[in-house]
Amino acid sequence: MSAKGGASLCAALALLRPLPLPAQGDWVSEPAVQKRLAAGEIVVVEAGNSVDASRPRGSVQAAVRIPATPEAVWRVMTDCRQATIFVPGLQRCHLIARAADGRWEEIEQEVRYSWLLPAVRYVFRAEYDRPRRMDFRRVSGDLKEEEGAWLLTATADGSATVVEYEVYLDPGFWIPQFLVTRTLRKDVPAVLSGLRECVERAGANTPVTQAGH
Repeated sequence: MSAKGGASLCAALALLRPLPLPAQGDWVSEPAVQKRLAAGEIVVVEAGNSVDASRPRGSVQAAVRIPATPEAVWRVMTDCRQATIFVPGLQRCHLIARAADGRWEEIEQEVRYSWLLPAVRYVFRAEYDRPRRMDFRRVSGDLKEEEGAWLLTATADGSATVVEYEVYLDPGFWIPQFLVTRTLRKDVPAVLSGLRECVERAGANTPVTQAGH
């Protein structure tokens, strides 16, 4: 995911067709999950069958609660300059093309998922429904497939935003299955944790505008 275009991946950071990530109300709405999110946890679950010995790939869903508005989260999430801060292994993020109406962008990223592997370069297209949703998919580069989605939902009291992230990754080259799964389960929480820290830092550095100014 993503990062201009969302932290790739991971950045971040996926699937065979655009992810059918619905409005919040499925696993994230479960009381136990809501309780963990309210406590500051980053909740991660495997999405579908992520283990296939003959085809190393992975798919996970994750969520985090960030004390900010969806718009504030969106500004950080889609900023290439900040992507290298919160996306593990992201070494380069470069905007290639952008729609005149801002509805989509194509971004090139270079990521090193593990010290055991060489860095990979790829271009992905991010489709925007600001500040609610982003869908992204790989269009060229070293990875075979990487697609995913971000969903931002304001809490009922407006005090925070629940950020959902789902990613599917098929590297397209041989890599131990355990490494694909382990990388996703380690990097996805790191992406969301880093995003939350960046948003909180940006909020702390934003001057308070007084009435009448």
